Amino acid sequence: MKRLIAIALSALAIFALVGCSSGSSSSSTPKDYAQIIHDARSDEENEYQMIARPGEEEGQFTAIDGSSADFTAEDLSSNIANFTMPLLGLEEGDYEDFAASVSGIITQSYGIAIVKPAEGRTDAVKEALENFVTTQQKSMENYLMDQYEIAKAAKVEVVPSGEVVLVCCENSDAVMASIKAALAA
Repeated sequence: MKRLIAIALSALAIFALVGCSSGSSSSSTPKDYAQIIHDARSDEENEYQMIARPGEEEGQFTAIDGSSADFTAEDLSSNIANFTMPLLGLEEGDYEDFAASVSGIITQSYGIAIVKPAEGRTDAVKEALENFVTTQQKSMENYLMDQYEIAKAAKVEVVPSGEVVLVCCENSDAVMASIKAALAA
């Protein structure tokens, strides 16, 4: 009888441990969106294009790659707040987290972003990023045909993990696939 109780308790303990570990740890662990973008793009893009992201303090921003090391923390945050965020159409309260890289050069259609929308803001974030694409298309339509083709191939998608992803760059299909794979991992 004692042996039967011991076996039953062992089985119960195993089921309890399995039940505790069956949750997905990837959904509770924050993703490093800037690193995902860095890994998805070419070395040349990483050399020349910054990837903006929220800073440590509320309302502040920081960046990796590109010329980010050439700026003071204050100037970098100001540049992102006054250039990158308005260009993408994102406002405070639209997102919980993000990483984004856009071109400041008028002759280039370029933007990559991963945005984790704030609760109830998915549609607003998707619309803002779609507006970015539309602006890129209109800007390049009668100006630079190669850049217009890049803008036409741009994609904005809500991925299964809930992030809104913008890809407007050369090799957009490969970049989008890389980002989706990293977000799904």
